[in-house]
Amino acid sequence: MKGLKVDISGISSLVWGYIISLLTTIVGFLLPAKVFLLIIGMVVAMDTMVGIYTTIKLRGRKSYQSTKLFNLAVKTFFYGGSICFLYCIDYFIVGVDGVFGISLISTKAATLFFVYIECKSMDEKSQKLGNEPFYKIVKNLLNRLKEFKKDLNEILDFDDKKE
Repeated sequence: MKGLKVDISGISSLVWGYIISLLTTIVGFLLPAKVFLLIIGMVVAMDTMVGIYTTIKLRGRKSYQSTKLFNLAVKTFFYGGSICFLYCIDYFIVGVDGVFGISLISTKAATLFFVYIECKSMDEKSQKLGNEPFYKIVKNLLNRLKEFKKDLNEILDFDDKKE
């Protein structure tokens, strides 16, 4: 056994080749879910920025602690993992056609739910700063648009009667 040597460089390159092939296959399979993952990533980043801004605005710059940003990684991993898992369910169990003609329905529903959670979190942080809830802001905007449309229709009707 004294002179026996094993060349592991060939084995390790073979294993790395298999690992790269496996990862490429997984990424290629999950490629259609990238839009949902990007949406979740952007919304989580926006919520984090609003949280940092609120903390600094209310308590000052020294109150900000980067150690609390660890929750960002956990939340993003949970949301992303859920989206990937639901994409697999939609693909293998529900099928490509989906339910009621809507493809990837559970993936879309979960993404919408996670976006709602993050928007609600941003709304609560905004209310801590003394702002009105998003609901009231949107409601007031819609009422103003209705009034504007009504005024515009009156002006247009007045011009038609003039002629």
